[in-house]
Amino acid sequence: MRVAAIQSGNCGPSVPENLGMLAGLVREAAAGGADLIVLPELCTTPYFASGPFDPEAAAWAEPVGGPSTQFFADVAREVEAAIAFGMVELAPDGTVYNALVLLDRRGELVEGIGPEGERYPAFRKLSAPSVFAGTLTVDEASYCTPGPSPMVFDLDGVRLGALICYDRAFSEVWMANRHLGADVVLAVVSSFGWRESLFVDDLRLRAMEVGVFVVASNRAGEETHKGHVTDYFGRSCIIAPSGTVLAEAPGHEQPVIIEADLDLSELAKARELWPVWNDRRPQLYRFMYDA
Repeated sequence: MRVAAIQSGNCGPSVPENLGMLAGLVREAAAGGADLIVLPELCTTPYFASGPFDPEAAAWAEPVGGPSTQFFADVAREVEAAIAFGMVELAPDGTVYNALVLLDRRGELVEGIGPEGERYPAFRKLSAPSVFAGTLTVDEASYCTPGPSPMVFDLDGVRLGALICYDRAFSEVWMANRHLGADVVLAVVSSFGWRESLFVDDLRLRAMEVGVFVVASNRAGEETHKGHVTDYFGRSCIIAPSGTVLAEAPGHEQPVIIEADLDLSELAKARELWPVWNDRRPQLYRFMYDA
């Protein structure tokens, strides 16, 4: 499987304009032969949770299957590549989620599969941050509801796990992806602040520990929303289950497209070389979750 991660950013308030910009990048990535193209978290809008509260941001929420989904479905069919993109989802019951939508090369929606076989139209970010630590100030919890479940997607026989930005800080999310059979974990991000120096190394370690490929697509560069400027650090990357970095984008620059071929036969080799999964003793840690 050939994958591409698009490092975009500097989104304005017009979703159609942002979609037009992203479509050009998707076409460029597809021209490089990508089977799967991954866009950042909330890529169709500015990242609205890093500055003062914006009551108008709610207007960006739309259903899976709405205008943004239909737009990317048309592009997926045109370029004959699968597309994963982040958006603000308005669920049928009115709940707002930070979501990751996956479309196959025919433009068809790929549903997420939960631990009990439940079906979901998208992966919803599991932990909505409300963090005020040094240069990292985010209040996403004021906008979005945490998602209901970890899940995986089945894309042409390859199991794709998913996480969105803050989710990567929780070891349980990574473990759940592997437990559900993930071969590749899609990490879509809008990240800035003091964690920049740890970003790639953190993902390398997770890839090796869990035994998966990681495709991480981050927003990059300065973005102004309602007068507030945030500088996203980029460094999108594609990582093998050995922890080897297969491709990495520069920091703070956009747009950038990185690509790599994922040799899925490496999964078994990496898991045999570092067989930590076989030696897990989850029964020792149940006390942490029984409260």
